[in-house]
Formats: sequence, C-alpha cells, structure tokens
Amino acid sequence: MGKFDSIKMVELVKIEDPDSEGGLTLIFQDNKTLKIKVVDGKLVSEFV
Repeated sequence: MGKFDSIKMVELVKIEDPDSEGGLTLIFQDNKTLKIKVVDGKLVSEFV
C-alpha cells in the first residue's frame, strides 16, 4: 500500500463521479489527484 502513502491524512477536496473517462476522480489538497476506473473487469488506479 506504499503507492498511496502520498495521500495519507491529506484532505479530500472534490470528487468527480463520473469523470470525463467514465471513472471516478478524487482530488486532494495540494493538487494530488487519484483516478479510479474499471478496465477489463479489474479496478485500476493512477495518480495524475
């Protein structure tokens, strides 16, 4: 779970559901953005 260490204890500012790609975007303080979507039946996440 080290992938998510950069957003631990960071305030969630905005949620876009659905986002422009049909997934879910979580926008955190300091412009940290996490995009979540389903690809081939699996949950995929990426920081932008």
